[in-house]
Amino acid sequence: MLQHYVFIKYQDHTPADHIDTFIEKMQALKDRIEEIKTLHIGRDELKEARSWDLILDMQFASIEDLRRYQVHPEHQAIMAFNDPHVADVGAIDFGQ
Repeated sequence: MLQHYVFIKYQDHTPADHIDTFIEKMQALKDRIEEIKTLHIGRDELKEARSWDLILDMQFASIEDLRRYQVHPEHQAIMAFNDPHVADVGAIDFGQ
């Protein structure tokens, strides 16, 4: 199994409803893209200077499944929707 974490920091002017919509769109992918084994998404609650705004915690059977997910048209459409509001992204992937 491959654990995939993505950390997102939004631009200061990003509307809360945009983030809500992004979360809904990402959650819907779990039922649409078979390579996704688990998907958890959440906002930061502490809101400290070192905090990221949002985290995606996903699990895939393999690196190949992650790669298929990354190029999937529905994933690409959501990234195009979200990218204009993103200030920074971090990610880490590791096997279990």
